[in-house]
Amino acid sequence: MMIDGRVEGTIALRDRNLTIGSGAYIEGDITAKSVTVHGAVVGTITATDAVRIRHTGSVEGNITSERLALEDGAVVNGRVNTPEHRGSG
Repeated sequence: MMIDGRVEGTIALRDRNLTIGSGAYIEGDITAKSVTVHGAVVGTITATDAVRIRHTGSVEGNITSERLALEDGAVVNGRVNTPEHRGSG
């Protein structure tokens, strides 16, 4: 799913991917399989797979995800939690 506008409220896409467009402003919590941020997010992001914050992206809030990728220029103001990966070995 792609959002390229203003959203206030919770976004829950547990088994789907979400892209926040460069012109988007999200104020609320996000839960998805993976989240790619090109715009602005104010709220908590929880992803079961990965969060990617591009050079135009900013997040003001906590992030919980197995993987996190930040491009040069990306902004994060909050805590980052990457749970311990438990392999089968």
